[in-house]
Amino acid sequence: MSPGAWRVDTVPWPFAGLVRLYGWITAALIALLWGALRLTVRIEHVGRPPGFGEGPHVACAWHEALIPYFAAAMPYPRPHVWMNHPLWYMRGIHVFLGWMGVRKLVLGSSGHGGRAALAELVPEVRAGLPTFLNPDGPRGPARQVKDGVLAISEGAGVPVVPLRIECSRALRLPTWDRKLLPLPGSRITVTYGEPAWVTPATREACRAAIARHLGAG
Repeated sequence: MSPGAWRVDTVPWPFAGLVRLYGWITAALIALLWGALRLTVRIEHVGRPPGFGEGPHVACAWHEALIPYFAAAMPYPRPHVWMNHPLWYMRGIHVFLGWMGVRKLVLGSSGHGGRAALAELVPEVRAGLPTFLNPDGPRGPARQVKDGVLAISEGAGVPVVPLRIECSRALRLPTWDRKLLPLPGSRITVTYGEPAWVTPATREACRAAIARHLGAG
């Protein structure tokens, strides 16, 4: 296995210490960016259901909106569980998520133990922890609802709540998802969609409803 393919939980000694140090430094930089966003943008929540976040659910937003989501939703008021990409260079994100209220982090994604990670995540959600997912992550295609978010909802018996996240002024980064970077003074608007309860019979209708609310590309 090449160093670039190391999972963060299997990095060999002596590189494990370097990866931990990298993670703390990267997490601190991410936290500085998060703090700057919180101080310089306005956040508006539209149609947020009463008691949102008090019970288990699967919130989702396009991968492009991950940075404004961090500003608008974190720190979490109650513990969450997340599934995240497991390779070593994500260590900074993993540390930052812990600071923001992610009590349990399940390591896995498409092509990197995603099925096993879903099997580990679903019982945590069923037991009462909310989660958040990018339905088109981690590598696209952008703005397409893949099966993961639907499988979590169906397996855990909790609703998907789609979050359309828009910025009044933002840069588009040169990434596969054209990620949004809100500019100082901009407004981040989070619009909550109707909860979608996924069953075998409603799966495709829920996929279409989620994509319609998020804004399919």
